[in-house]
Amino acid sequence: MRNIDAVIVRKAIIHVLDKNADAPIFTDYEQEIIEDIHEFLEKHIIKALEDEDNRKAKFRAGTTVVKDACKSIFENEEQFVEASKLIANQLFKAMKQNNQVSSADLVVCLYEAQEHNYIGILKMDYKKSFIHNVEFFDEKLKISIMPQAIGLPNMGQRLQKCAFIKEIDNTEDFDLILLDKQIFKGDEEGEVAQFFSSHFLNCEILVDSRDKTKLFRQITEKWTRKNLKDDIQKAQEVREEVAASLKNEIEIDIEKFAIDVLGKDIDLQQNFIQQLSQEGLTHPQFDIDKAWVEKRMKRRILKTDTGIEIKAGFEDFDDKMKFEMLPQGDGTVDIIIKNVRRISER
Repeated sequence: MRNIDAVIVRKAIIHVLDKNADAPIFTDYEQEIIEDIHEFLEKHIIKALEDEDNRKAKFRAGTTVVKDACKSIFENEEQFVEASKLIANQLFKAMKQNNQVSSADLVVCLYEAQEHNYIGILKMDYKKSFIHNVEFFDEKLKISIMPQAIGLPNMGQRLQKCAFIKEIDNTEDFDLILLDKQIFKGDEEGEVAQFFSSHFLNCEILVDSRDKTKLFRQITEKWTRKNLKDDIQKAQEVREEVAASLKNEIEIDIEKFAIDVLGKDIDLQQNFIQQLSQEGLTHPQFDIDKAWVEKRMKRRILKTDTGIEIKAGFEDFDDKMKFEMLPQGDGTVDIIIKNVRRISER
């Protein structure tokens, strides 16, 4: 469902959700899908499904407006327009609960990918753009730049909130892919971050092997920077073990990893495991998502406190004929790049 390079948009419709209004502005007609419109929707769908921040989710039990509306579309495509209104109205009600949620247009589309049907729900937050305006004054032509306050995100921009629902099957482990790019820190703003998944979709966000693999790498790097900042050699050992484990192993056993990498330092082991747990990686073991590793761990970047940055493939850093770190006994290391025949400058 995530790894697609083309979709066929079969139906689409757009409704206006202006928070300053008392009700949504519904259309009664489907969007005509000409070539430019198809490309616009297709690129937004593919970009959102490729986004690393998207998550699998499952509708909560019981009556769910969005779930039931989608089910009616899958069962009878003639219900598309009316069901899309139910979806738009549900989002409008969720938006009205908090003043910080922005007005938007809502696009609902039925699309096909890899011989399966899906429903896309795309919240198109308004982007300020500019257009030219042509006027005539006293038989003279005046052309001005005019702000456009309700422009839609162009194909080069990323949507903040969208969902992609597959045909409802209660036996499946997930029902939809959810993308919500908002990140908030305060309690009040946290409610804003939850409105799309909880108040609108009424779904539970899941943590799959891709999320666990990604979290493990991110949190371990964060922990290493904080706790091993004065031990550059040990920090490098941890990073190398993370890379080797993700590339060569099938699963990660967190306790075993901590023991193998941190040796006999029990306090450091517990601190590391606790950090992973506090930041969402609560599973003692998890399968490694090899597709994510292959895609995201092709290259490695080292940045030194002396302002040097080194970029290379992971295998290059492991090749002693190309690269080596030599500890100097005073807490520093020398980095040696070996067997260089030519140098070019950019």
